[in-house]
Amino acid sequence: MLRLIVLISITMVAFAANSLLTRMAISNQELGASSFAFIRLLSGTLVLIAIILIRSGVKTVLKARPNFNSVLGLSAYMVGFHYAYSTLDAGLGALILFGGVQLVMFSASIIKKESLPISRWLGMFLAMFGLGILFFPSKLPEAQPISGMFLMLLAAFGWGIYSLSGKTAIDPIARTMSNFIFTLPLVTIVYMFFPDTIPVTPKGIFLAICSGAVMTALGYALWYALLPSIDSTVASLVQLTVPVIALVMGVLLLDELITLLSMSASILVLGGVSLGLLGRKNMLQNNVTKS
Repeated sequence: MLRLIVLISITMVAFAANSLLTRMAISNQELGASSFAFIRLLSGTLVLIAIILIRSGVKTVLKARPNFNSVLGLSAYMVGFHYAYSTLDAGLGALILFGGVQLVMFSASIIKKESLPISRWLGMFLAMFGLGILFFPSKLPEAQPISGMFLMLLAAFGWGIYSLSGKTAIDPIARTMSNFIFTLPLVTIVYMFFPDTIPVTPKGIFLAICSGAVMTALGYALWYALLPSIDSTVASLVQLTVPVIALVMGVLLLDELITLLSMSASILVLGGVSLGLLGRKNMLQNNVTKS
């Protein structure tokens, strides 16, 4: 159990680092959204192919086949996420992204008729409330373009679908490699038909490669490896910690300010996650007792 918690924590840090790197590159005009998405996905794909070549040989790479749901979800996330951050404040973007993911994954749990203890629901609502007071802007109509909101909703839908499809992966790293390979042409088409107006800088390329080769390729592969061990509601709850982690990283690395309000919201989010996970632990203990 401790090993699972540690691995999930590492994955969430990688996800938060992706938001931080994207924010640093696009908001500082180091490169545009289309270029960042293309370089991030390309570098991640190459790293995953290299891992598979070393581990299993060229035959496994050649056997790569597309998974429709995974490719659709990853494409929607890649396009929506990066273009949304061209116009959207980072805080509101994170709220829409992870709030949307919760709706997708909780809806899937209800459709699948998974057993959802009351603590899981309370934990989810508590965490969502924490995110709300942490990120909700004071002047939404003036500050946030509606197009950015819809793009981040697209990213949220895509990430939710991608996470759900990952629960069936037998070989997580090979599956992630296949997803990246078959998503790359779609992102390339977007890159060609909707080029950026912002010049590409060496720093921007470096940030995109760090995001793709390390945080995305390795982070997603680890996430896919963990998904079969956790149910959909737990997976959706733990992802709510990502904006909080990103906030802390922003304070430490970007000299962003942390307020009493943001600290209180962070406690609410972490408390909600803990409550949801406690519900899972109690449910497992009950199952063991009955058996």
